[in-house]
Amino acid sequence: MALFARPASFPLVWLLARTRVSPTAVTLSSVPLVAAMPAIALLAPPALAGPLVVLCACLFQVIDCVDGGLARATGRFSRLGGTLDFLIDMVQWGVFYATVGLLADQALGTGALWTALGLVAGWTRLYARVVRDAAEPARVETAGEGGETAPAGRMTPLDLIHAFFAGLSGALPVALLLAWWAEALPALLVFLLLYSAADVIEALALTVRRQAQ
Repeated sequence: MALFARPASFPLVWLLARTRVSPTAVTLSSVPLVAAMPAIALLAPPALAGPLVVLCACLFQVIDCVDGGLARATGRFSRLGGTLDFLIDMVQWGVFYATVGLLADQALGTGALWTALGLVAGWTRLYARVVRDAAEPARVETAGEGGETAPAGRMTPLDLIHAFFAGLSGALPVALLLAWWAEALPALLVFLLLYSAADVIEALALTVRRQAQ
């Protein structure tokens, strides 16, 4: 995200800050990209489906950075905007994981086996986020429509470990492109499932640690 999506968002933030476009409108503009991913996996020619899904995922990440940057640049914050940003982001990851499964099933002719595994991985990741949010201490709102918040206090070593693994999410579209090119989509799905399971374990550990304080 730091190497690609956020730098790519800067010119768009600069342009949009000079218009009446709101951060919430930018957030909502990413919804068609989310809907397009499974549609592409099902309908696009096999030779193009993988790269097109990767393109949608990358564009989504850029837009996900634009709305927050625009909110900070213009001071247009709202609780509704932050909520929409969070909800669409979570839906996107669930859809992305399922779409990887769809691509694998379309390529291998395995029915819905890998799609089901992708759905399990996606829901596991979302569950980890729910567990982590329930364990978080009170946060100080720093941006509304961009969905940006800053945790109170310094980051602990466990927080840094979480930040590292959470940051790997930005590389998943690239991982999909490589797996599609290498015909290794099932291996990527197994990784996604393990990645999500590790996220749940880390979130539960965080919950226990916070409850013990």
